[in-house]
Formats: sequence, structure tokens, C-alpha cells
Amino acid sequence: MHTRPHLVLSRSARCLGLVAAASLVATPARADEGQWLPGQIVELDRDKLSAMGLELPLEQLWSNNTGLMRAAVNLSGCSAAFVSAEGLIATNHHCAHGAIQAVSSVEHDYLKDGFLARTRAEELPGKGLSVRVLERIDDVTAEVLAGASELSDDRARAQAIDRARKQIVDTCEKPGGGLRCEVAAFYNMSLFQRFTYRELRDVRLVYAPPAAIGEFGGEIDNWMWPRHTGDFTLLRAYVGPGGEPAEPPSRPSGPEGADANVPYKPEAWLPVAHTGVKAGDFVAVLGYPGNTERYLPLSEVERHESQIFPARIDLLGEWVAILEELGATDKARGIKVASAKKSLANRLKNARGMLAGFSAIGLLDRRRAEEAALEKWAEESGEREYSKVLPALRALSKDRKDSFAHDYLLEQVPNGPNLLGLAIDLVRRARERQKPDLERSAGYMDRNEKKLWDRQERRLRDFDAEVDAHLLASVIARAQALPAGWKLDAFKDMSPESAAAGAAGAKDMAEKPGSGRERYLKQARQLIARSKLLAEGKAKALFDAADPAALAASGDPFVTLALALAPAIEAAEARGETRAGVLSRLGPAYFTMLRKVRSGPVYPDANGTLRLSYASIQGYKPREGLLATPQTTLSGQLAKVTGEEPFTMPERVLAAVPKAKQTYWADPILGDVPIDFLSSADTTGGNSGSPVINGRGEFIGLNFDRVWENIAGDFGYSERSRNIIVDVRYLLWLLDQVEDAEALLQELGVGGLRVAGARAQVGEGTPGPTTAAPAPARETCPQERRGCGCASGSESTPWWMLGLLWFWRRRR
Repeated sequence: MHTRPHLVLSRSARCLGLVAAASLVATPARADEGQWLPGQIVELDRDKLSAMGLELPLEQLWSNNTGLMRAAVNLSGCSAAFVSAEGLIATNHHCAHGAIQAVSSVEHDYLKDGFLARTRAEELPGKGLSVRVLERIDDVTAEVLAGASELSDDRARAQAIDRARKQIVDTCEKPGGGLRCEVAAFYNMSLFQRFTYRELRDVRLVYAPPAAIGEFGGEIDNWMWPRHTGDFTLLRAYVGPGGEPAEPPSRPSGPEGADANVPYKPEAWLPVAHTGVKAGDFVAVLGYPGNTERYLPLSEVERHESQIFPARIDLLGEWVAILEELGATDKARGIKVASAKKSLANRLKNARGMLAGFSAIGLLDRRRAEEAALEKWAEESGEREYSKVLPALRALSKDRKDSFAHDYLLEQVPNGPNLLGLAIDLVRRARERQKPDLERSAGYMDRNEKKLWDRQERRLRDFDAEVDAHLLASVIARAQALPAGWKLDAFKDMSPESAAAGAAGAKDMAEKPGSGRERYLKQARQLIARSKLLAEGKAKALFDAADPAALAASGDPFVTLALALAPAIEAAEARGETRAGVLSRLGPAYFTMLRKVRSGPVYPDANGTLRLSYASIQGYKPREGLLATPQTTLSGQLAKVTGEEPFTMPERVLAAVPKAKQTYWADPILGDVPIDFLSSADTTGGNSGSPVINGRGEFIGLNFDRVWENIAGDFGYSERSRNIIVDVRYLLWLLDQVEDAEALLQELGVGGLRVAGARAQVGEGTPGPTTAAPAPARETCPQERRGCGCASGSESTPWWMLGLLWFWRRRR
């Protein structure tokens, strides 16, 4: 019965391989849809992009593993970019939130008050942050699939593919020198590429605005427009004296000579565009978008609506409420839970927005019509293997649905109570260490040992007994409520307290609807009180030993609980492997079918690899009768200020506002300092911190969010897809007028503009400075640094000629 499926895989893979090798962009894109792979850039429609305003040759963006896109880096799962020759990195405030929290205290609350290093010696360690600089991309499809095609067992096939990917990575990383490699799958496992990165582990905090700027509007404004958030942070990457990746020093700041590491010299960086942008301008977003589901079958889209998103809303809603209410009772506790609360709250609002978005864009109706067309094509094709694809995908969704409540809870437990998450990792690491390295679960391989321990350090640092008790009680209550046949034996002996007893000391939280955790609070507190994992050095000793016998003998209640949970976790992973094996058979065939019935651009789903999205600055119609303009300003921000969070503003910022319109950073058309703007770029999670460039390849801002109407864009692009970008001129105004950060402005190449006056409107909105502005100092790109992105000749062009050129372009 399994003699034919591998033929579907190899046949479809060959088909997709030929398409990929030639051109995957032959079909015209709808609007600005598309998250394009670097190798696809040179195949894009040059005439269209030129008409939109792109002035660079496509080869300057990416060609033969070089180009401007190399300035975009992966920052611990976010996107970021080099913006100077001295390793200065721009990213979102929320991407560095955990690192800012890690160096904050009640005495020095850098989250609340912000931080600025006026010298290199004052820069603070970016704990938990690392930067991956892309060096090359290689096709390894044949190598990955070679050992899997002939296997009939689904789990064995998935394991063979996984083992091949790990072997390729292991071979790639063996030379050392800070290499970090990944093998990514595209087009439903039809194409595999190896990404080779140089990983920089010494990352330091240079500038972070106060939370009132970096998080202005909070969760109220999150995913909404208009926005007035200064979601930016500056970091710096360091390397060893010889340019090699190095560990952060024990004293990353202090007297000169205490630190041997030096700023990293990137081969590509983005020069700052200080003259700004306007509606209609071309933009491109460079970054590492996380995950989209544009090619998901109907059965899975339906399951997301009926099962996955409601479950997320239920669990995350309870956990966010716990962190909010307990964090508000104590300042030190509030700092500890700040990053976890921000992350969970964002995922919660995303899930709610997905449900609303599915309805708004008619996603299910679109997919149902598409599935009917797929069935018709499969029937008419005469190919027997295609007629089996849709029924098999539906059966796979049914299988996932049956185990979902059980598997989802196990998946989320490590994101909840810190002590339980720590214990699970200790137990899993010890059990996985009994296997050969390439056969282990990826998170427990030797190459990820440091990352794994960093996670435990964060858990220990952020631990709060009362918060952990409420989260643990929530987990226990949810485990008890699992359907028959899917119960977790680890919790079977935990009997609930009476509601009255459990409510004691629950600070009114027990009266609120949730999982019924109040009935298990007493037990949770008792387990925490008995744990030894918080003792000095205890967790690290167990981690280093990775000994199942030592863990079993420890007697710690959380280790005992983790030991009981481990078989269930491993069984869930085994089910996942089998399902992955099924998809390795069905996925390529399903994608081939989709290409027969679906029009539009052919780009792969986002998967955390480097992409480019091109677009223009434009507003949109949120709904009938409304028109959203594409830019916001300082005046609009101040109109929102109420003096109560999340709409407060530091006094030093308010003091600088009256003169803001007279500075060079004010937009001559808007008549004010710009804050955020909209574009039609195709983005998703992971694009946070993505650099946004203009048609000359200059840095104009950072992507940080999408509009509410675009949350469901992960499943289907729509004409209301808009992303939100913070304008670099807001950052420059703050550095200039509020922070007096002369050294940073000089490094960004705009220090000379501090003395320039406001740019007045000439004629019909043509900007020109009221006084001749001195040319900003900027290092000329060395010839050996290919694709560094400097705009040739722009520094020597007279201001009056720039004004005429600008006017001519607008008239054209």
C-alpha cells in the first residue's frame, strides 16, 4: 500500500525544482503581494519596480550571495540591520525588550526611563541577543531527499529527512569560526536550501527610548492605525580583535582596556535617508519573516478557526491576566514579568485578530471555492495519486484535531511556570543525551547547549513565586480538564482544593472566569516551597550532569513532575514526526495542484529566512466610509497623551516639542516631525525590526506592526494589507533634540544637520532648506565592501539641485 507515494514526492519535487531553477515570478503579482527569496530578486519585473521608484539595479540588492540585503540580519528571531560601518544595528524596541529588561532594576529601570550610551564604554550587555549575518545560500534538495524517497513508513521518512538536514548542518558548521547553518524547506517540502550565517554573540545596548515612546499606545494601539509608536532601539555588534566572533566579555563596559572586543565591520550597511518619504514613494522591506500559511489546505484553515485560535485566546487570555494583575502589585515583579507579558499579549491579540480577519477577507469561502476547483482538476487530470491527496490531507487534520487539546497544553507548558519549564528542559536534556547527537530533538543537540542554558538563566532570573503558583495552578486545572483518553498521568494524583480554600490570598483573581486554577493554588504554592531548583548552583549542576539517575534521585517535586511528563511529550513528538512524514509525501503533490488552479505570484511561505517585499507608501480604507491616510506626526501623538499609561510622555520630550517644527527633521509637506507611516508591503511576524529602504537603498525606517485588517494576511493577502513602519526621522529628532546624542548622529552620517533649520515648502510642497544645510559627514564605502549601500554622489549634490530634482520627479 506504500509502494506509490514516493513517486508523487519525487515527481513533484522535480517539477518544482525545474520551476525554481528557471523563474518563480512569471505570473504577475496581485498588488504588492510577495515575500521573495534572495535568489528570486533578479527575476522580478524590472520595469514595474522602476516605475514604482526603485533606482538601484536588482543585482545590487542580491546576486551571487552579495548585495544590499546582507545588511539585514537575524536578531534572535527578529529582524534588524546594520546602519553604520561600526557595527551599529537598528531594530525594534520590542525586539530588544528582553535584553533591556535583563539589565533593568528598580534603581535603574531602563524599560521605563530609557537608556543612552554616550561612549562605547557605557554600552550595556544585550543578554540573550545574538546576530546572524547571512553569508551564502545553497540548494541542497537532492541531498536532503536522497535517503527518504524510497521509504514507505511515514515516520521513518520524516526521520530520514530530519537526519539528512542535521548532517548537512553539522558538516557546514565544522570549520568553526562562528558559523551557524540551517536547512530550510520551501514549497511544501519540494525545495531545501542551506543558509550559512556568521553568528555574532557579543551584542550591546546603545540606545533605547523610554517605554512611553517605545511602547506608546500599548496593547490598546497594538495592531491598530493610526499609530504613534517610536518602536526602535540601537545595538552594536562586537567581535574579537582579529574580527572573529567572540563571547561577550565578563566586563562589557568600564575603563578603557578592560574589553578586548572591537566593533564588527559589516560588509554591507544601510546609509540613513535624512530627507524623508511621502505618500506614493517606493519602499522595500528586508527581513526574516516568521511563518505564513498561504498554501494551507482548507481542512487546516477550518481547524485554525474552530479549534486553534479559540484555544490560544482561552489560555493566553488567562496567563496575560495573571501577569498583568500580579505585576501591578510590585515594581520589581512588574519588571520581571514585563517581557513575558508583552509577548503573550501580542500573541493573544493576534489570535483574536485572526478570527476577525478570516471573516473580513472571506478566507473560508475563498478556500472552499479553491478546494472545489482542486477536486475538479484532480478528477480531470487522470492522475490517480492526485485524487488521493485531498482526502489524505483531511484525514491528517482529523488526526491533529483529536489530539490537539493534549498536545497544545504540552507545547505551551514551557511558556508558563518557570520552574516547571526549567525542570522539563533538565529532564529532556538528560534523556536526549543518551542518543547520538544527530538523532536528538533539535533543541537538545550539542550545538544548542548554550542557547538552552541561556533560557534557563532567564527563567531563574524572572522567577516570582506567586506568579509561578498561578501559572502552575492553571496548567494543573487544564490538565485535569483534558478529554478522556488524553489525560496526563503526571497530574492524576493532584486533587482540587475547595473553591473557598483556593481563593484565599488569590487577590480577587479567583472570582474571574478562567481555568479554575484557584482550586489548585494551594498545591502549587506547596510544590514551589519544596523545590530545590532555586538553590545557588543547583540547576546548573543538574544541567551540566545531564544524568537521568541524578535527576530521579534529586527528589525535587518539579523534576518528579517533569519525569512523569517526559513520555507524553516524547509521544507527542513521535506523532508530529509521523505527520511530517505524511506531509513529505502529500505536500509537493498538493502544491503542484495549487499551481494549476491558483493565479498570483509564486513565492514560498515565510519560514524565518531572508526575504524582500516591495511596496509603496499608501493609506487604505479600513471599512466603508473611512479613509486612513498613510502618515502620522508628533502633533497627533501629543493629542493622544492623557498622562495615564499607555498614553504618557516624558517631560524631556514634551519640553522639546515646541521647537520640533523648526528642526531639520520636520517634514516640509506634513509641517511636523513624522512618527509612523503605512506601506502595502507583504509582511508577517518575524518582520519586526525589518529595515525599510527607499528606491536608492537608503534606510528610512523600521517595520514593527500590521494594521488590524491585515492580521489574517498570514493566510491570504488582501488589498487592505498594510504594514506599519516607524520613520527614522523620529529617531533622529529624539537623538538630536531630546538626547543630545552627538556621537550617534555623527556615526549615522547626519551630525552636520543638527544646525540646519526647517526645510520650507517651495512652490507646491517642494522642500528646500531655509538655510544651506552643511553636508552630513558620512564614510565613503570602501571598494572592497561590496554592496555596502552608500548612495553614490548624493553627499556632494547642492541642495538647490536636489530641490529641482525632487520637483521634477513629482511632476513626472
